[in-house]
Amino acid sequence: MDVLGVPQAAHQRLDPRRDAVPGRGRGSGRAVGRREPAVRQVKPVRGDLGRPALYLLGLLGAVKAAGLVLVAQGVASGLASLFSHTDAWRSALWIGLLGAALRGLSTWALQAASARISLGVKEKLRARVLDRAVTDARGSVGATTTVATAGLDELDRYYTVFLPTLVGAVAVPLLVGLRILAADWVSALIVVLTIPLIPVFMALIGLHTRDSVAQATSALARLSDHLVELARGLPVLIGLGREREQSAALRKLSDDWRVTSLGTLRTAFQSALALELIATLSVALVAVFVGVRLVSGTMTLEAGLLALVLAPECYAPFRDIGSAFHASQTGLDARRRVQEVLDQASGGADLARTAAEDGIAVTGLTVRHAGRASDAVSRLSFTARPGTVVAIDGPSGAGKSTALRVLAGRGAELDDDALVSGAIAAPTELAWLPQHPQFAREGAVAELIAYGATDAVARTLLERLGLPDADPARLSPGEQRRLAFARVLARVDDGVRVALLDEPTAHLDPASAALVRAEIGGLRARGVAVVVASHDPELRALADERVTLGEPTTAAVVTFSPSSAPHGRLSDDRAEGAAARSSESARNDPAQRDFVTTGGTGDGGGALRELARVLAPAGWKLAGAIGLGTLAALFATALTALSGWLIVRAAEHPPILFLEVAIVGVRFFGLGRAALRYAERLVTHDAVFASLTELRMRLWSGLAAQGPAGRVELTAANTLDRLIGDGDRVRDLAPRVVVPLASGVIALLAAVVALWVLWAPAGVLLLACCVVALGGGAAVAVAADARASRGRDLDRSAIVRRVAALLAARDDLAANGAAAGELEAVSRAGARAAASARHSATALGAGAALATLACAATAMGMLLIAVPAHAAGTLPVPLIAVFVLTPLALIEPVLEAIGAAQHWPELAQVLRRVAPVTAAADTAEHEEPGLPVAPVRGIRLADLAYRYPQAERDVFAHVSARAAAGETLVVTGPSGSGKTTLLGVLLRYLAPTAGRYLLGEADAALLDPDGLRRRVAWCPQEGHLFDSTLRGNLQIARGRDDQATDAELIDVIEQVGLGPLLATLPLGLDTPIGSGGAFLSGGQRQRVAVARTLLADADVVLLDEPTAHLDSEAAEALIVDLGVALRQKTQVLVTHDARFRGAGTVLELGGQASARLNVTPSS
Repeated sequence: MDVLGVPQAAHQRLDPRRDAVPGRGRGSGRAVGRREPAVRQVKPVRGDLGRPALYLLGLLGAVKAAGLVLVAQGVASGLASLFSHTDAWRSALWIGLLGAALRGLSTWALQAASARISLGVKEKLRARVLDRAVTDARGSVGATTTVATAGLDELDRYYTVFLPTLVGAVAVPLLVGLRILAADWVSALIVVLTIPLIPVFMALIGLHTRDSVAQATSALARLSDHLVELARGLPVLIGLGREREQSAALRKLSDDWRVTSLGTLRTAFQSALALELIATLSVALVAVFVGVRLVSGTMTLEAGLLALVLAPECYAPFRDIGSAFHASQTGLDARRRVQEVLDQASGGADLARTAAEDGIAVTGLTVRHAGRASDAVSRLSFTARPGTVVAIDGPSGAGKSTALRVLAGRGAELDDDALVSGAIAAPTELAWLPQHPQFAREGAVAELIAYGATDAVARTLLERLGLPDADPARLSPGEQRRLAFARVLARVDDGVRVALLDEPTAHLDPASAALVRAEIGGLRARGVAVVVASHDPELRALADERVTLGEPTTAAVVTFSPSSAPHGRLSDDRAEGAAARSSESARNDPAQRDFVTTGGTGDGGGALRELARVLAPAGWKLAGAIGLGTLAALFATALTALSGWLIVRAAEHPPILFLEVAIVGVRFFGLGRAALRYAERLVTHDAVFASLTELRMRLWSGLAAQGPAGRVELTAANTLDRLIGDGDRVRDLAPRVVVPLASGVIALLAAVVALWVLWAPAGVLLLACCVVALGGGAAVAVAADARASRGRDLDRSAIVRRVAALLAARDDLAANGAAAGELEAVSRAGARAAASARHSATALGAGAALATLACAATAMGMLLIAVPAHAAGTLPVPLIAVFVLTPLALIEPVLEAIGAAQHWPELAQVLRRVAPVTAAADTAEHEEPGLPVAPVRGIRLADLAYRYPQAERDVFAHVSARAAAGETLVVTGPSGSGKTTLLGVLLRYLAPTAGRYLLGEADAALLDPDGLRRRVAWCPQEGHLFDSTLRGNLQIARGRDDQATDAELIDVIEQVGLGPLLATLPLGLDTPIGSGGAFLSGGQRQRVAVARTLLADADVVLLDEPTAHLDSEAAEALIVDLGVALRQKTQVLVTHDARFRGAGTVLELGGQASARLNVTPSS
C-alpha cells in the first residue's frame, strides 16, 4: 500500500529500472537492488582512501599507545614507590605527565587527521553519483537525494569514527600488549587468549547487522520518495481537504522506519554489549589473577598495577569498534548503494543520433511506452531548418510532449522499459522548454545565469518578459513559464541555434502570450530553428511548417507571410504594456517576496524551548536514558577505582576472604556497566526516534497550514530539507547532546562528592579537574568551532536543497547543457561543508586533548598531594590508588560531554530553523473549530481585500462578486494579479484584511476551517499526479471510508473525455501512470486532475486553468462537460481562456490592487 492507500507498482522497488528487460531503451536491465558480497563492499572504500592515510592513522595509534604506556608506568611506579616508602614517585610523576601530554596530543591529532584524510572522498562520490543520476536520469528524487546527502554523511562517519578505531585496534593492543608481556607474562597470556573472541563475535553479529542496516536504509529511501510525492502533491491534498488524512500515512511511514531503524540499532548495540562483556570479563580475570598472585607474594605491586591499568587499554579499541560498528555498517551500505548507481549500465536505444551544424532532422521517430499496445509516437519525420518554425500538431495525447522530450535527449530515450527507434540529426547543444519546467536555483537571475546568461543579460531578459528577480517557487505558473522561456532566450544568446518549445504560452494571460509569440518570431528572425508543440492557434499560425502526429510523413507546409501571422516583434505598444503590467504586478505582490508564516518567530521562543517541545513526547524515556547513562559512567569509574584498591590491598597480603567483597564488586560493576550502557543507548534512540516522528508530523502540519500561498515552503526541495534534512539532524544531534551532557555532568559531580567524603583534598582536586577538563575543554571546542558549526549546518541544509532541486530539474538542466554548472555548485557546497567538518574535528580534538591532559595530569596530581598524608600515616596506599585512578576513569564521560557541548550550537540552529514551521502547526492545531458548515448554496465576496504581512500594498482590494449553486464565477487577470491569493482566501488558509467572505449567508471567518475545505474543493493549475495508478490518483478525492466505485470512476473519466484512453490502458484503472503522470500527455494529465476534483463531494469547486495543455476541440468539449457535471454546484474558474467568459460572472483582477466586475449577457 502506498501513502494514498492504494496498491502501487512503482514503489514496490527502489528503482523502476531494476527489472528492466535487456535491450529495451537505454538500460541493460541490470538488477539494482540485489546485495553484493561483503568483499564487494569493502574494496571501493579501501580504494577511496589509499595506503598513506592508513599508515598515518597507524602512526598516530602508536603515539597514543606510547602515551598510555607512560601514564600507566607513572601510576604504577608512583603507587609502588609510596607502598615501599621510596622517592621513586618523583621520577614516576614526570613519566606520567609526559604520557599525559602524548595522550592529549594523539587525541587531537587523530581527530584532525581522520577528518582531513576523508577530505574530498565524500564530495567526489557525491559528484559521481549525481552526474550519473542527472545524465542518465537514474534513481528517484527522494531515494537519490537520501543516498547523496544523508547516506554519504554516514560514510563520512565511517572514515572519521570507525576507521581510526579499526586502525587503533591493530596498533594499540600490539604495543600495549608488549609492555604487559615485559611486566607479567601471565597477564599477557590471558589477554592473548581472550582477545580473539572479540573478532569472532563481531563477525557473527555483523552479518545480521549488515542486512538490518540495508533494510533501514531502504526504509529511509522509501520514506524520502513518499515525502517527495507528498510534497509535490501537497497543493492537491490541500485542495481536496485530504492533507490531514495523509498525516496518518506519513505517521505510518515514519513509524515503520523507526521500528526498522531501532531493530538495526538493537542488533548493533547487542554487538557492542557482547564486546563490552568480553572485555570486562577478561579484565576482571586479569585482576583476579594479579590479586591472587600478589596475596601469595609471587608478583610485585608495580607489575600488577601496570598490568591492571594497561589491560583495559588492550580491549578498549575493540569496545570502541563495537560502539562504532553501526556507523561502519551504515557507511558501507551507503557506499554500496552509491556503487550500484555508478555501476548501472547505460545500454543503447535503437535511436541513431548524429551531430548537425544547424537545424534538426527527424526520420521515423517511434516511441512506445512499457506495457502499451500502441505507439505514443509513430514514424515522425520532419526537418526544421535555420530561421524556420515547425509546429508539431495533433490532439491532446497524440505524443507531442513525448516527441519533444526524446528530441531533447530525455524522457523515453532514457527509460529502460521503453522502445525508441528512428534517427535524429541535430546540434549537440539545444534549448528546450518542457511542458512542466523545474527550477534549480532560488532566484530568477541566478536561474538564467545557470543557463548561460551573464548577470546583465539575465536582468535584461527578465525586464523584457516582465518578471521580477524572485524565487521561481514564489512565481505564479504563468510567470514560471515565462521564466522557462527566458532560459531558452538565454541559451540562444549563448549561441544555441535549435529551440524546442512545449506549450510556451500555456497558463499565460493574453498580453503575456502575445509577448512570448513575438519573441518566438524574433528567434526565427535570428536564424534559430524552432520546433514548437502548442494548442495556441495564434502561435501555430507562426509556423512555416506543421507536422501532424500519426501521419507517416511530414504534413503540408504552411508558408509564412506577413499577412497571415504576426511578425517577430509586436507592431504596437502591446508588448511593452504587457511587460509593464506583469512586472508591476509581480513587484507589488508580496507573495513574490515574503513567505507567510502563520505563527512563530525566527527563534521559535528559543532553541531550548523548542528542544523541550520536540522531546516532550518521550520525556520520561529521555529522563530514564539520562539516569542509565549516569549509572553507566559511575559503574565504569567504580570498576576502575575498586580494581586499583583491590590490587594494592592484595599486595599487603591480607587473608583472601578480606578481598572477596571487592572481587564480587569488580564483577558487579563490570557486568553492570555493559548492561547499563546497552540499555542507555537503546532507550535514548527510542526516545529520540519517537520524538522525531512527532516532529515530522508537526512539520507536515505546519507546511500544510500555509495553503496555496506557501509556494516556497511547499517545494519538493524545501519539504525534503524540513522533513528529512532537519529531521535527520535532530535525530543525529539530540542523542549526542542531551544524554551525554546531562549524564556526564551528574556523574562528575557524584565522583567529586564521593572523593570529598573519602578525603576532602582529593575532592577539591577532582573538582578543579572537572572545571578544567569539562569547562575548559568544552569552551575550547565550542569557541574554536562556533563559526564552523553555524556554517556546517547551513551548508548541510544547502546541500539537501541543492541536490533535491538538481534532481527535480535534471531533465531541464541536462537537455539544455546546464547540468555541469549545477553539479559544480553542489560540489562547492560540499567542499564548504567538508571544510567546516574538518574545522569542527580539529576543534573537538583540541578540547578533547585538553580534557585528556587535565585528567591524566590530575591522576599524577593526586599522587603528589597524597605523599605528605601517606608519610604522616593518615592515608593508606589502597585509598591513594582510588584517588589516582578515578580521574583516568572519568576521561570517557568527560570527552562525551565535550562533544555534546560542541554539537549544541548546531542543534540549536536546526531547532530555530524549524520553529516557525512547528509554530504554524501548533497554531493550526489549537485553532478554534468554529461553527459546523452546512451544505453551501453559493458564495459571496463583499468588498474583499487582502494584504500580506509587512507588505506595502494590497494584493487586491474592493473585490465584490457572488455565485449561487449552478452558477459560475470566472476570475481573470494578468499573471501575478492575486488570483492564487484569492483562492487561498476562499479556502480559508488566508484571512481577508478587509471585507467579508460568505458561504450562503454564513461568514466564512466563523466556520470550521476543516469543514469548509470539505465543502470547497480546489484543482490547482499544475495538479500533481502521484506515482501511483489511475485509480489511486482518483480515489484520493474521497475519504478512505467513502471510496468511489468503479462505475463512479469510469463515469467521471468519461465526463472529462478520457474514455478512449481508459480503453487502451493494459490494466484499466489499475494502470500505473508514473511520477507526475509521466506516462500521460500534458492534456491527459490535466483532465485526470479535473476528474479527480469532480469526484470530490464538494458544493463549491475551484478550478485553476482547467483547459491548460488541451487542444481547442478538447478544451471546448471539457467546458461543455464541466457545465453538465457541475450544474448543481458553485464554480469558481480561474482562467485566461476567453471561451470561459460566457460561462457566468466575470471577476477581473488588475495590476492596481483592485477588481472590476463584468457581468456577461449569458449570466
